[in-house]
Amino acid sequence: MLTDLLKFPAPYYGGKQLAAPAVWAALGDVEHFCEPFCGTCAVLLRRPHECNRTYHSETVNDADGLLVNALRGIQLHPEATADAASRFVAEADLHAIHGALIRWKAEQELEHLMGDPAFCDPQMAGWFLWGMSCWIGSGWCSGKGPWIVNADGRLTRREKDEPEPGVNRQRPHLSGDGMGVNHSGTREPGVWADDDFHEMTMPELRRWFLFLSARLRHVRILNGDWHRAVTNGATKILSVRQGDGHCGVFLDPPYADTANRAAGLYAHDSLTVAHDAREWAIANGNQPWLRIVFAGYEAEHSDHFARAGWREVEWFKAGHLTGGYGNLGGGDGGSTSQQNRERLWLSPHCLTDTPPPVAQLALWDEED
Repeated sequence: MLTDLLKFPAPYYGGKQLAAPAVWAALGDVEHFCEPFCGTCAVLLRRPHECNRTYHSETVNDADGLLVNALRGIQLHPEATADAASRFVAEADLHAIHGALIRWKAEQELEHLMGDPAFCDPQMAGWFLWGMSCWIGSGWCSGKGPWIVNADGRLTRREKDEPEPGVNRQRPHLSGDGMGVNHSGTREPGVWADDDFHEMTMPELRRWFLFLSARLRHVRILNGDWHRAVTNGATKILSVRQGDGHCGVFLDPPYADTANRAAGLYAHDSLTVAHDAREWAIANGNQPWLRIVFAGYEAEHSDHFARAGWREVEWFKAGHLTGGYGNLGGGDGGSTSQQNRERLWLSPHCLTDTPPPVAQLALWDEED
C-alpha cells in the first residue's frame, strides 16, 4: 500500500522534494505560488498549506511538453493515465514505448497542448511516466540516441546523416523493488485462480493518480519559456494587486555550465538559463510583494547573490545521502559527490524564521 501520495509518480533528476520544507519556511503561506521550472512539481506537492482555497493561486511551468502532457493527463484523465502507466517492466516494451514517444514528439503533437487547453494524450502521458520509472540515468526522450524505427516497424541503427530523432538502448532499471509507477507499494499481494484478482491496472496506482488529480485540480500549468510565468500579469493575482498579498517564486533552473556537470541531463537542457533566471531574481528581489527562493550549486551563484544581499541556506547534511548518489563519496557528500554544493538563496523579503532541519536528500525522487 502506498503511504506517500504527495509525490510525482516517476523519478526525476535533481528533484527538490526534500528541500521543500526549507523553501516553504522562506516563502510562507503566499497567496500566489509560482514555479517556472516545475519539473515534477515536487515543491508544490510538498506545500504544507491547504490547497484549492479562494483567492489563492498556484502556477507551474515547464518547457518539456511531454512532462506537461503527463501533468495534464494526471489532472484531467487520472484513471486513463494510470491504465497506460500500469504495465509490466519489459526491455522490449521500453524501447518500443521510447520510440513511440519520440515520434509523437517529432510529429508536433506537443503543439496541441498550446492550441487546446483541454488536449492531452493519456496514453502517451502514462507511457511517459512508465518509461521514466524504468529508465536508468539521463536521456529519457531526449531524441539523441542512435536507434530509430524503420519503415517496416523494426528498431534499427540510423545512418549518420539521418535527421530523425532516435533512442538509446539499455536494460530497464532493476535495482531495488521498483520506482515511480512501478513502486512496490502499488502491488496487490497474491493472485489465486479460485479467488478474485485485480486487472492489469494496480488499484493503488489509480488511487494515487486520483489523489494527484484532486491536488492539481486548480493548478495552472504552462508549457513554454519560463519568463512567461513571472511577468507582472502572471504573478499579480487580485490579492497581490490589492497590496496585501504576496507571490512566492521558486526558481530551480537546470544547473549551469559553471556547475561542471554534463550536458543532456534534461530533455530540454540548457547550460545558460540558470544565469538568466538569477539575473531576473536579483533584479526583482527587492519588491516587497515578491518572495523568491533560488536553487542551485554554490559555485554557480553564491557571489552574485551575496552582493545582492540574499541569504544562503545549505540544505544538504553530510551522512544523509540516499538514492543515486548514496554510494558515492561514502554517502557523506565527499569528493565524489556534488550534493554538498546544493544551496538555496532567499530574497530580502523572504521570511526570517530559521528553516527547518535538513531532510535526507535523494538525487532521484524515488523509492521512499
